Amino acid sequence: MRCTIWLSIIAVLLVSCSTQTRNLPTSTIEPTATSSPLPSATSLPATPTPEPWVRQTNVETVTDNAATTDGGNAWGGHQTRIVHTQDGIFTAYIIEHGNEFHKEWRLAQRQSDGTWLVIAHGPSGLQPVNLLASPDGTLHVIGWPSGVATMWSGKPENGAITMLPESIPDLASGDYAYGSAGTDANGDLCILSSTGGDKPVGWFNWACYSPLSRQWTTQEDKLDYRFCYTYVFPTTDGQLSLVSTRDVLWQALGYQQPAGEFDYVFNAFGFWHTDNISKVPLERVYSLEEKPTSSYPDPIANAQEDAYLDTKGMMHIIYHVQGESTQGTWISRQAIISPDGKVLFDVQLPSELGDYSRIFQDNQGWFYLLGSSGKLYTMDQDGVHVGNSIQLDLKGNSVEYSGFGLSVPRTGTPLSDTMDVVFPSDSGTKWLYFQLDFSGQ
Repeated sequence: MRCTIWLSIIAVLLVSCSTQTRNLPTSTIEPTATSSPLPSATSLPATPTPEPWVRQTNVETVTDNAATTDGGNAWGGHQTRIVHTQDGIFTAYIIEHGNEFHKEWRLAQRQSDGTWLVIAHGPSGLQPVNLLASPDGTLHVIGWPSGVATMWSGKPENGAITMLPESIPDLASGDYAYGSAGTDANGDLCILSSTGGDKPVGWFNWACYSPLSRQWTTQEDKLDYRFCYTYVFPTTDGQLSLVSTRDVLWQALGYQQPAGEFDYVFNAFGFWHTDNISKVPLERVYSLEEKPTSSYPDPIANAQEDAYLDTKGMMHIIYHVQGESTQGTWISRQAIISPDGKVLFDVQLPSELGDYSRIFQDNQGWFYLLGSSGKLYTMDQDGVHVGNSIQLDLKGNSVEYSGFGLSVPRTGTPLSDTMDVVFPSDSGTKWLYFQLDFSGQ
C-alpha cells in the first residue's frame, strides 16, 4: 500500500408510477429516554486499519453559477446530490431563476473529457433537490416547485434524457419542506418532508414507492418538536430508518435566546426506525440532547454532518456537540447505533477533519472518513478505529456548508472501489467534483 496520492484523471467506469396509495394511520412519536450527552463507548479490541492509498482525480467545475440566496445550492447537507450508474456520473444542483422561491434544478452528466453537460432542467422551489438512481439507471430528481412535492423521472439514452414529473402523495406543501430522500438496492425509494418549528409539535410526512407493487405507502408522524435535515434509509426488507436534528425556535423549548444567537436552536437529534413500513409505525429508538446551562446557554447537538447505514445494518451518525458536556469546546463525534437504539460506540473524531465530515465504505467493507479540511482517514471494517490520514488536493478550494456530497448507497449507487464527490465552494457559487479510487490498480 502506498501513502501518497496519485493525481491523475481516471477513466470513468463506471417509472411509470401508480397513483394507488396506501396510507398508514397517523402516528404520534414520543421521545425515548434521552441519552447522556456523551454516551460511554463500548470497549472494543483494536483491529487493523489499511494503510491509506487512494488515487484522486483532478477537481472539476460542474458549474460556477449555483444559487446562493436563502436555501441555495450549498444549503443543507442531508440531500442526495450525486449518483454513479451504468450510464455514467450525474449530479443535481440549483441555480437562481426569478426569485429565491422559484429556483431551477439542473441535472448534469460528466463527459469523458472531464466537462459536465446539463441534460435536463426544471423548477426546484426554494431548496436544493435530491437525486436518486434506480437499479436500471432511471434517475429521479425530487423538488418542491411552488411548494408542491414533485418527482421527475427518466432514463438516459444516447446522451439524452426525458424527465417526466409526477406529484408525490401526502407530503407537506410549502416552501420550507426540508425535503429528504433515499433509496435501496431494489429501487424502493422514500421521500420525506418535515414541518413545524415555531411551537412544541412537528411532523414527518413520508411517502415510499415500491417498483414491484407500483404503489406508494404514506404516513404522517406527529413529533414532540420539529426535526429537520433528515437522512432517509429504506432497505430491501421493507424497513425504514431516519436520522434527524431538532430545529425549533428557542421559545418553543422554553429557552431564553442568548443575545446574538440564531433564532433557531439545534441541540438535539434522534434516530427513528420501523421494521415494516406497511404495518409498523416509526419509533424513535434513540435521542441525544445537550441542554443549556447558565455557563453554556447556547448548546449544540447537531447530526447534520452525516448519517450512514452500513452493510451490517448499523447506523453511523457523525454529529457535533458543544455545551456543558464539552466545557464549551466544539467537537465532532461518531456514534454507532443498532436498529433497536443500542449505542455500540461513541467517540470523538480527529479535529483535523474540519467542520464537515462524511463516512463511507468501499467495496471491501473498509470505512473511510472524509473531512472538509481535505483529510481522508482510513478506518477498520467496523467503522470504529481510525487509522492514518492523507491530504487530498482540492486545488485551493474550500469546502463550504453543506460539505461533501457522496455517491453512497442511499443515493442508489452500489458500493464500489470508487467514490464520487461534489462540494460547494467560492461562497456557494461553485459546484465542484472529484473522484476517489481505492482499487489499488
